Amino acid sequence: MLGIPDEMFIRDEKIPMTKEEIRVLALSKAKLFHGAKFVDIGSGTGSVTVEAGLFVGSKGKVYAIEKDPNAVELIRKNVEKFDLRNVTIIQGESPDALKEIREEVDAIFVGGSERLEESLMASNEILKKKGRIVLDAILLETAVKAMEVLNSMNYNPQIIEVIVAKGMKTSKGYAMLSRNPIFIIYGEKP
Repeated sequence: MLGIPDEMFIRDEKIPMTKEEIRVLALSKAKLFHGAKFVDIGSGTGSVTVEAGLFVGSKGKVYAIEKDPNAVELIRKNVEKFDLRNVTIIQGESPDALKEIREEVDAIFVGGSERLEESLMASNEILKKKGRIVLDAILLETAVKAMEVLNSMNYNPQIIEVIVAKGMKTSKGYAMLSRNPIFIIYGEKP
């Protein structure tokens, strides 16, 4: 089941986290299944890693790639909190860190990468045929770049924009507070 509440994760305000509703949509676009092999590039707090690890189950495998040592420690803590044994944490930067994965995978999520084009190209090398690459982006420029690269790779990319508003109780009722719009870009390897 997807949709772990954000409050359940150990957090550090300096380390980014993909929020609950975005995680659920992004992982649904990844078309994960029990036993799938999955990579989370730019794992941050590890929220996508944990959610995917629980979803793919003990027969599945999740690789979390993160360059920030503080974030790696936070991922480790969240993986331990949720008692996951199917997660391998790789401290390093994509695309170089992808070379440590020595098997084909079913889906890849890019939550952050300073070398986006190179990371997508390297992801293609380890992704199974019909596997999915999914990205989220705040910046329009990142979304456009991802669409261009995935299109050049014949992934037939798709894009959605998600705007989540959460209710906040006030003295007179509930007010809806919007979060930043997020782009989710995804495509399938031909």
